[in-house]
Formats: sequence, C-alpha cells, structure tokens
Amino acid sequence: MTTLDMSTPGELRLTLRGEAENAILSTLRRWPYWLRVELEHDLTDTAQCVAVTLITGRNQEATLREILRRSFGLAFPPEGGDLTLRPAPEPRSRRRGFAARPS
Repeated sequence: MTTLDMSTPGELRLTLRGEAENAILSTLRRWPYWLRVELEHDLTDTAQCVAVTLITGRNQEATLREILRRSFGLAFPPEGGDLTLRPAPEPRSRRRGFAARPS
C-alpha cells in the first residue's frame, strides 16, 4: 500500500509498504528533493524492512503527484490518503514471422 500523507505542516510524506511498491522506490529513491528517509523494521526480524517513508517539502507536491500518476497510475485525492498499486500487466507475446498454415 502506498500512502501520501500531508498532515505534517511543510512536509509531504510518501510511505511505501510491501513488495509491490519496490518499483516506486526504485524509481524515486534518487530523486534529489527528499529531505530524509524513515525506515520501519519488522519486530521479529530487524534485518527486514516493512515500510519506507520518503519525506520532501510541500513545494514538491505537484511534481511528486505527477510522477506517481504518470509512472504508476496512482492519482491521490487532494488531501492524500492510501492507494494500492495495481500489478503491472503481463507483457503480450509478439509473434514474429508467419504462422505455420495447416495443410
């Protein structure tokens, strides 16, 4: 689940939970406007990270929303909230050449 939280004044928090959100993290992790990152670890296995929260300034809201919408189809309401990332569609197989014709 992906959460866009705007409850902290002056900050925009993007929380990514679960394996499906790894694609978002891979895309956004090197974005230069992150102010800080917070990690949430599993209580039983501290080596396992269960959530990553990326924090930026509110002045980056429009850009972040556009990246999430265009790249991942996530259109958050104006007040933020939770959305589930839809799985990527299966790639269609492309047949090349001519198909064998029955005799």
